[in-house]
Amino acid sequence: MQIEKVSHKGKTLAKKTKNNGSVSYSAKGIHIGTDVKTGKKVVTTITAKTIKEFDRKLRDRKLEFENNGFTKQKQTQVYRFEDLANIWFENYCLYIQENTINRVGGYIRNYIIPKFGTFRVDKIEPYDIQLWVNELAENAKKAINFDTLDKKKGNAQDFGAIAHKLSDIFDFGITNFGLKVNPAKSIKIPPKPKANKKRIKVLHSEELAIWLAYTSKLTDNQANRRFKLICDTLLETGCRINELLALTIEDLNLETYQMSINKTLVWKNANKKLGTKGKVICKPTPKTDSGNRKIEVSQQILERLKLWYLEVEDRLKKLGLEETNLIFPTVHGNFMCDRNERATLKKYLADAKLPIYGFHLFRHTHASLLLNKGINWKELQVRMGHKSISTTMDLYAELAPKTKIEAVNLLQKELAILTTN
Repeated sequence: MQIEKVSHKGKTLAKKTKNNGSVSYSAKGIHIGTDVKTGKKVVTTITAKTIKEFDRKLRDRKLEFENNGFTKQKQTQVYRFEDLANIWFENYCLYIQENTINRVGGYIRNYIIPKFGTFRVDKIEPYDIQLWVNELAENAKKAINFDTLDKKKGNAQDFGAIAHKLSDIFDFGITNFGLKVNPAKSIKIPPKPKANKKRIKVLHSEELAIWLAYTSKLTDNQANRRFKLICDTLLETGCRINELLALTIEDLNLETYQMSINKTLVWKNANKKLGTKGKVICKPTPKTDSGNRKIEVSQQILERLKLWYLEVEDRLKKLGLEETNLIFPTVHGNFMCDRNERATLKKYLADAKLPIYGFHLFRHTHASLLLNKGINWKELQVRMGHKSISTTMDLYAELAPKTKIEAVNLLQKELAILTTN
């Protein structure tokens, strides 16, 4: 083999001529650019049969380097919108709380991906998004007055939040994958629809009497005793269902007649990539800092909770399972998801011919009962675990009709006294 040096366009190439007469040209350490991520020079080796082929390969290497964002580092390419949305959501989950992850995950799975998942990322137009958001707004209008557990899925009232998350996904694509524009930036979000009438998720006196009479006649079995205790405790304490299901025996104080609310349960969704299943986890703090509170409760409820705990403890021992300090565990002693109990609540409310709501029904009813008995707003705020008293007043101002009537009566009496004087 014969090797000689050849100068070509300022580069030194090695021309190799084999014994059979075939020729090749090669060069090592050819500079094609600077890596924007590392700041280092990027070089390559090229071998070609002809000078013309050498020049073509060099152009191709430079173009490939440019298309890869001027870096040799591995780049993830996304073409379908579903891929971009999933990568965005994986990153989003790294710094967001579970409840928010569940809500936004619902936006992605139920609305965004079904609509745009199969689209090429760079082919989604503002008009496509505007039509879709308009449709979501129209669906929300139709569903606004049906606020029960039977309402249709796909008619979310927070379509504006869904559109904003779609915009966040496109911004993520611009930052990380070279997407040129965000087509969701220029759309107009329709106003959120308002209900024709005020919807109050509460059992007033007659309805509450029907409910209490209905549950008192339930068959005396373990499942019904647990369900009734859950409902009665929610009604008396006003706590949230997942605060109650996180309750441990240490949270009960039979001397001061208090219940400590200091944690809550949340649902952690499955992750197919990591091979993990969905499960209930305990968050060691309530929904908000102000949610960390102590609630005064009756001796009767405290004793019922303790007796139930002892019954559960005895059952776990007989099954050879580990003891738990949870008051409402699963049959295996784990954190309980409220889904099964919620299905039971829905069935029993329907049987009793009452509105079909979730467990928050008892929280609102609790507030209504206290307001109509004269509790002041500050006391109610603390008891409900609200951060702001304005939140309490905005939520429950409509739940005290008796108080309003009494206020009018007091005003009339005072005016009558002043008139006679």
